[in-house]
Amino acid sequence: MATNIFSIGQSALAAAQAAQATTGHNISNATVAGYNRQVVVQSSAGGINYGAGFIGQGTSVTEIKRVYNDFLTKQQLASQTTASSLDSYYSQISQLDNLLADSSAGLTPALQGLFSSIQGLASNPNTDASRQAMLSAGSTLVARFQSLNDQMAQSRTSVNSQITSTVDTINSYATQLAELNKAIIKAQGANGNAAPNDLLDQRDQVIAELNKYTKVATVPQDSGAVSVFIGTGQPLVVGDQVSKLVATPSSDDPTRLQISYQITSTKTALIPDSSFYDGGSLGGLLKYRSETLDSAQNTLGRIATALGTTLNDQMKLGLDQNGVAGTDFFNVAPVAVTGKSTNSATAALTATITNASALTVSDYTLSYDGTNYTLTRLSDNTKTTMVAADFPKVIDGVTYAGDGSGTPDAPTMTAGDSFLIQPTRNGAASISMAMTNTQSIAAAAPIVTSISATTDMGLSTTGNLGNGIVSGATLDTATFVAGSSQTYTYATGTPNTVTLSPAASVVVTDTSGNSTTYASGAAIPYASGSTYSSGGVSFALSGTPQNGDKFKFTPVAANSGTATVSAGSVDSTYLGAPLAAGAKLTYTYNSSATPPGFTPPTSPTTSAYTITHKDGTTSTVAAGATNLPYVAGDTYTSGGISFTVSGQPNNGDKFYVQPNTSGVTDNRNALLLAGLQTKNTIGNTNYQGSYSQLVSTIGNKTNEINVTNTAEKARLSAITQEQQSESGVNQDEELANMIKNQQAYQAAAKIIQAASDMLNTLLTLGS
Repeated sequence: MATNIFSIGQSALAAAQAAQATTGHNISNATVAGYNRQVVVQSSAGGINYGAGFIGQGTSVTEIKRVYNDFLTKQQLASQTTASSLDSYYSQISQLDNLLADSSAGLTPALQGLFSSIQGLASNPNTDASRQAMLSAGSTLVARFQSLNDQMAQSRTSVNSQITSTVDTINSYATQLAELNKAIIKAQGANGNAAPNDLLDQRDQVIAELNKYTKVATVPQDSGAVSVFIGTGQPLVVGDQVSKLVATPSSDDPTRLQISYQITSTKTALIPDSSFYDGGSLGGLLKYRSETLDSAQNTLGRIATALGTTLNDQMKLGLDQNGVAGTDFFNVAPVAVTGKSTNSATAALTATITNASALTVSDYTLSYDGTNYTLTRLSDNTKTTMVAADFPKVIDGVTYAGDGSGTPDAPTMTAGDSFLIQPTRNGAASISMAMTNTQSIAAAAPIVTSISATTDMGLSTTGNLGNGIVSGATLDTATFVAGSSQTYTYATGTPNTVTLSPAASVVVTDTSGNSTTYASGAAIPYASGSTYSSGGVSFALSGTPQNGDKFKFTPVAANSGTATVSAGSVDSTYLGAPLAAGAKLTYTYNSSATPPGFTPPTSPTTSAYTITHKDGTTSTVAAGATNLPYVAGDTYTSGGISFTVSGQPNNGDKFYVQPNTSGVTDNRNALLLAGLQTKNTIGNTNYQGSYSQLVSTIGNKTNEINVTNTAEKARLSAITQEQQSESGVNQDEELANMIKNQQAYQAAAKIIQAASDMLNTLLTLGS
């Protein structure tokens, strides 16, 4: 029985020793990241029936168990990967937010500066100072666009750099996991399948660290290894086999790094960016690039493109100081088209901005399957399917076509070819000044309008060969017959004569002041310098005309109605066929027409008319019509020319449109340029409105990420505290355990001492 007590004491001593060692192990690893406290699991050694009953045989240590809660660990991993993603996203977007919202470094001051200078030009269109101010403000705006874009480009470069370093880190952790898997399998096999707790903690800690970079999912294996998957299920470690990741340039955008599997030294398999969006700092980087940076850079580019295009278009509708049609103020970036690296050698596509107002901030891809072309808007995955006959095709303000050599003009592509189209990506980077000469700024309008405010003698001497000179022409409106005309024809002879047609009496006053009246139709002897008067028209004729020379007067009296005509404006269609020098469009009011309206000019030829009424409705009058119905306030548009007539004209009142030949002090086009500041030139908003939307969007997203991140970190802290309260080392608790184990050890020693004393007594009795 004593020997049995010895065994019991020895088992108790061994259990206390194991417990004390485990407690010491806990205390020494209390600050080790990822360490889970361990406990000794004991069980009874059973008993032996000695007749009177079972007598216990002591205790045994069945397991050194780590305190591990799989549910809490998975919650902690999920929260940690989300927080890491938000941290990464926020660190990038906060820099962008600070850049765009800066009241001095943002775009707003430069935009305001340009339009302030244009308003100054409208006030003083003929001064070099105001013109130079506009050029300087344009240069400042260009520099601001480029500066903002450069910093966005630096952010893009930073993302690429972080992608590369993160991939290297992930690969390093993957290698460590594979080695730990091998070590755990070996340790379990060599120790009767006992759990190697410290190796398991190390592996869990590596998984936790990896989880900060990309979302991790683990699947335990029967061997003791775990298979590790990242993103949306891409295998990274399976047993001791590692799938290596590499950062590779996109096949259609070499400046954009993506994540791929390394298959061979020359072959990779792409993993879509979206596979990493669910968590980790890598996911945060990729989400920031696709959700925010791409859109922000495209939005800035769209503002630059729309501003440059619309300002250029309006500039071309005016006249510069030399009376020449305006030219481009800015150089605007073309659409960026990049062919996929695997495209056929002959693949070709042209993409041209034809409506800057309709541009979106999305990128696009155009692919071809051998029959159909598919244009995909990447922002919302909207697809447009086309066949060759559909080209050229206009979508979202961009015209897609081939090389211009055929009809239809379809892109040259073979099955499998693809292009990336970025209409606005380079807009801010590539905008520059196209104009450097102050005289080239087109502040004047190309047309002028007028009414018969004073009498117009309408003298015509076309085709005359002599040097007859008409001077001192006047009109007596009291005797003038409206709409009448007079033609004096010169004839050589003895004497030289002039004859009036249609026949009427003429009073001739010679240079001495003597007057003679000639009967209707009579030939009037010609004397140089004499004055001829008939029907209210008077003029002096001098010089030496030649036989057959004609001097035709078509006097027009001033309008007698109250109607006025606006200054007039032109649009882009006017540039196709502007009024020739000397051309004059005359609109004569006819009160007897049904309904009353204007008789339009027949020369120069005009196209169909669109009449816009004051209530906003429109009506169309075909080209060649003889009457344009009139209601006060109507606007008439034809051939790119628009003008508005208001008030009540009288019968015969005339309204004129003709080329502007003296526009040095004209500011009408400058006013239209200034009006672009508040005009909806980008969808349903203006330049400043579009930039404000960008600033607001980035600001709101930054705040959203910050608030979400703060909440997620609070959740992570709570989960970590709960996990540590269960699995972490509590020094006070371990010190208490140490005392308890020490007492248990001392008690076990007493058992052995008692057994020794009993054995000695038995031996004494035997002697």
